[in-house]
Amino acid sequence: MTTLQERLDAGDVLIIDGAMGTELERRGAEMDGAAWAGTAMKSQPEMNGAIHRDFIEAGADIIIANTYASAPHVLRHAGVDESEARELNRLGCAIAHEAVRVSAADREVYVAGSLSSFRAGLHLDTLPSEAEGRASYRAQAEALAEGGCDLLIAEMMLDPVISPWAIEAAVATGLPVWIGLSARVTDGRVMGFHQYADDPFETVLDACLAFGGQAAGIMHSDIDVMAPALAALKARWDGPLFAYPHSGHFEMPHWRFDCVITPEDYVTKARGYLGMGAQAVGGCCGLGPEHIRLLKQKLPTRGTAK
Repeated sequence: MTTLQERLDAGDVLIIDGAMGTELERRGAEMDGAAWAGTAMKSQPEMNGAIHRDFIEAGADIIIANTYASAPHVLRHAGVDESEARELNRLGCAIAHEAVRVSAADREVYVAGSLSSFRAGLHLDTLPSEAEGRASYRAQAEALAEGGCDLLIAEMMLDPVISPWAIEAAVATGLPVWIGLSARVTDGRVMGFHQYADDPFETVLDACLAFGGQAAGIMHSDIDVMAPALAALKARWDGPLFAYPHSGHFEMPHWRFDCVITPEDYVTKARGYLGMGAQAVGGCCGLGPEHIRLLKQKLPTRGTAK
């Protein structure tokens, strides 16, 4: 099997999947008020698998297991103890691997485990203490490694305090780690995406990139923020880049799809990300198999990063 590093070194353009959580909701899954899609591996395993298969068949080279909101410190607010949280993370990996076995027999598709900054119910009072957060991310990262993931993606890294705990835990597994940073623009300045402190994006970058990683990118950020955020990242990172924006807006626990970008318009945006040096492109909340299918059809197989 060609490793992910070999693909990156060759300059290949890689297609990441689209959104899992919002696709579950679009298909009728019930979102948990605390953990959002974090328990859907158990409540909707068939639907999880079908979504993975749809993204693989659309052309995704990397699929992300549905573990974004499944850290133990999040799931405890949904009545799930740590032992079951570990089991759910391993189950998410198993569902993803089975989808690869069924739908990608003739090509290489990599399974990524997800750790994120998601906080239960999006409430500030559910942010973990340092001791709880570090222990929780260690437990999740270990479960994802046990689940046989090819890589880990630290998603929505948005602050210089809590986000590094997730990255550190991911790196400690020895698996390749992709660091997905989230940003917003306020008064013309690129800032960390979180709302509980105003940190310049550079501060977030310095804290989150200190651990190294195989690739870094902008994800879980509005499409209009991608270009300035990628530029800020490039100023501090000389490794492979990726882009994974969202489209629409969130009102916990529901995603609003009323202003999602069309697949055709998203391809135009994605070409711009490649022009800035990105080697991998996918789609976060709001972006579905139809977006990924057109990316696969329209984007080049080799990028300009090499």
